[in-house]
Amino acid sequence: MKVIKPITITSAMLLSSSAPETDFAAWSAATAYTLGAKVVRTSTHRIYQRLVAGTTATAPESDPVNWLDIGPTNRWAMFDGEISTATTKATSLAVTLAPGRASGLALIGLAGSDVTVSIVDTETGDTVYTASTTLDAAIIGDWYQYTYSPFRQMTEWVLSDLPPYSTAQITVTITGTTTACGALVLGEVYQLGGTLMGPRLGISDYSRKETDEFGAVSFVRRAYARRLTVDAMFPLAELAPLQRLLSDLRATPAVYIPADGMLYAPMVIYGWYRDFGVTVAYSTHCLCSLELEGLT
Repeated sequence: MKVIKPITITSAMLLSSSAPETDFAAWSAATAYTLGAKVVRTSTHRIYQRLVAGTTATAPESDPVNWLDIGPTNRWAMFDGEISTATTKATSLAVTLAPGRASGLALIGLAGSDVTVSIVDTETGDTVYTASTTLDAAIIGDWYQYTYSPFRQMTEWVLSDLPPYSTAQITVTITGTTTACGALVLGEVYQLGGTLMGPRLGISDYSRKETDEFGAVSFVRRAYARRLTVDAMFPLAELAPLQRLLSDLRATPAVYIPADGMLYAPMVIYGWYRDFGVTVAYSTHCLCSLELEGLT
């Protein structure tokens, strides 16, 4: 069981992105805006909508009376800590970051055909890491499935073996005719012990079902979140650091990885723990129980 403790991606860390930040025109203090007009603030990487017609000299992020923050710009949607807001592009999407030391990378909410991650040590100019995968999750068991199985989008890819260079320059490239990334998460990887058999995976569905007076049922389909209940075993000597780590992660989105490998990708949770408990079950080892809930 591993967890990626995320770092916050800042403007200084994002060296380049093929996704433009031109969703709307930049805000201008001299412009008289109509009701509902939208503007971009590249300093906050957010989009704002006008609530009252007119003009004010106060920047939108500091003027909630006249402006409503409606979300991140397309370029920064993949870095805002949410899955429901995605960076999208009609062609390949490529970003290059200099985050400092990071040993884990998670790409959530993917769309495309392939993805490649490469790392260059800027001190030497050498490429020190390369990994790539196809984003087709179709199960091919025989020639019939190979010939006729439709493309099934793989939406998550997690790497927990990045070389932790403090001078690393990381490039992520998603190829395809239409590409997207809901969340790009970088951070340090921590070991939470060995995952035990029997993890339980499910979802929390936020859709609504309504029944009218005649008994007709209608559904309003909404987002859902993954849930996972998992147990792990770890040495007694790691009790104190693990307790501190999980305490630091309270109310903090992180990437939880119960097991490595593509077959276990559905169990990867980008979210938070609802509850955790530690049982000192043996003289040399402890058991940790985690109830995880993903972001929507």
